[in-house]
Amino acid sequence: MQRFFQYITFLVLSIFLFFPIWVIHLFFRRPSNDAVWKSQYSKLPQIELADDEIRIQNVRDFRYNTDKSIKTENYFAETYYLSKMKKVWYAISHFGPNGLAHVLLSFEFSDGKYLVVSIEARLKEKHLGYNALRGLFGTYTKTFVLATEQDVIGLRTHIRKERVYLYPLEISELYTKALLLNYLGRAQSLNVKPAFYNSILDNCMTGLLEESLDYGGIVSWMDRRILLPGYSDELAYENAFIDTSKPFKDLKLSALVKPDNFEVDDEEFSKKLRS
Repeated sequence: MQRFFQYITFLVLSIFLFFPIWVIHLFFRRPSNDAVWKSQYSKLPQIELADDEIRIQNVRDFRYNTDKSIKTENYFAETYYLSKMKKVWYAISHFGPNGLAHVLLSFEFSDGKYLVVSIEARLKEKHLGYNALRGLFGTYTKTFVLATEQDVIGLRTHIRKERVYLYPLEISELYTKALLLNYLGRAQSLNVKPAFYNSILDNCMTGLLEESLDYGGIVSWMDRRILLPGYSDELAYENAFIDTSKPFKDLKLSALVKPDNFEVDDEEFSKKLRS
């Protein structure tokens, strides 16, 4: 018992000592876009708005080998039209147990185009991969990946074999357009004023919420469905952001992506993703 209390005392003292050091460390660190980045993060999206047109340079469309290495690299320019905005989809990709997941949005247009918005930690060439603990210490710069569904979602469904759910959001067309413009504006601002990615305070989930709605009156930062995004579809259901006409269990079952019957390079990838 004495050893137990010694352990607790040591733990409490460590936290009290660690916290101010962490705060000081973050205060003096400055994010930068100047580094040798992994190729999938080497180019930041460049965005131009002209009335109805959205012109984006460096839309990412990579393909990956079964060992998760990069197979082909491709950045391209694309034009999207706000007037052709059709729907926005909310994706949850479970990469671990107990709610550990990555979340992203995919904007669907009536001309058959899809644009994925994924907030991620921008990895340098020297990084072996993303580490959540290191993500608390200003290790990673924040980036908005603007990409095709075959790249961002296909990587997770077909290569990493993650369990992915895809929900159409039940929000108005006007709000959908404003949502996309908010994300694009933030993505463009990071080109000139970089920011840190933080595993808890500014991650894939909180970043999407920050640009999307006044969530302060809806959810709590300590809500497990924010801290563990794998449960965030429960929160969306509670607030009628997704279909509530059927029981949540049935809705979730229908939202599960079943990738066994199609490939990433299938011409109807996006359609079969939703079938």
